[in-house]
Amino acid sequence: MWFKNARIFQLPNDFSIDSDKLSEQLGDDALKPCGPQDTSSQGWISPFSLSNNELYCLQSGNAQLFTMAIEEKILPAVVINQHLQEKVSQIRTDTGNKPGRKQQSDMKQEILFDLLPQAFTKIKKVGAYFDNTNNLMIVDSTSQNPAENLVSLLRQTLGSFKATAFGESSGMATVLTKWVTDGHAQEGLEFGSSIVLETLDEAKSVIRAKNVNYLTDEMQRHIENGYLVTQIGLIYNDRIEFTLTHDFALKSIKFTDIVLDQMDHESIESEEQLMDSRFTLMSLELKELYAALFNIFPKQD
Repeated sequence: MWFKNARIFQLPNDFSIDSDKLSEQLGDDALKPCGPQDTSSQGWISPFSLSNNELYCLQSGNAQLFTMAIEEKILPAVVINQHLQEKVSQIRTDTGNKPGRKQQSDMKQEILFDLLPQAFTKIKKVGAYFDNTNNLMIVDSTSQNPAENLVSLLRQTLGSFKATAFGESSGMATVLTKWVTDGHAQEGLEFGSSIVLETLDEAKSVIRAKNVNYLTDEMQRHIENGYLVTQIGLIYNDRIEFTLTHDFALKSIKFTDIVLDQMDHESIESEEQLMDSRFTLMSLELKELYAALFNIFPKQD
């Protein structure tokens, strides 16, 4: 269990919830299987496994891990369209007339209704945890929408929950751009191997590059022409490799061997202990990284 991405939400300074109470409330809103006519269902599962429904929150120090799951019916459009074309062909054979657009739309809904109970399902998991030291919630998601979905479900489960997303910031992009023009970053951060530049206007021109030398004349010309750095690969103290975006998200997180070698595998006897150890190590490492980032980019008021 290592988060590969981190969408960050700021929590109120007075936010606090007991882990046992959180586990109980998440369990009350646990994932239920899709009904015969449902296309999807969502709820909470144990971070350990789908079959262990007793513990819905894992606490390590000041961090609390929990997991949202979404069960979806697998019914590809090509399957529905194939059934539709078969019915359309049959009607043309029987009547000599092709069904109109409205009739075909109604037929498509009937096919969906008939096929849903037979469809296979798949489950997507979205991990999240509270960093109660930095008053943050971290969601393992590449994009904002699934993270916002988790926030909405958590608000439904807890009855009341406030979390503020970090939006795109031209000020943050300006700082990232200055790092490139200066040739160095701050707070133990070093350049990685990827970069994205954009013009933050209606045109939204984008330049993506990997394995680049940030100080080339070509890169400098792009910046002089109004491009800002909106994503940049970074390495924190030789311990964490990641891409930082100008909406304060972390993508493609990878912990280096310096971190992974801290795991004491000889003392781990179960999958539960393995997850506990990984979460403890991950949350502590990311806590230090966020502290460094907030020294550069102060939290919102």
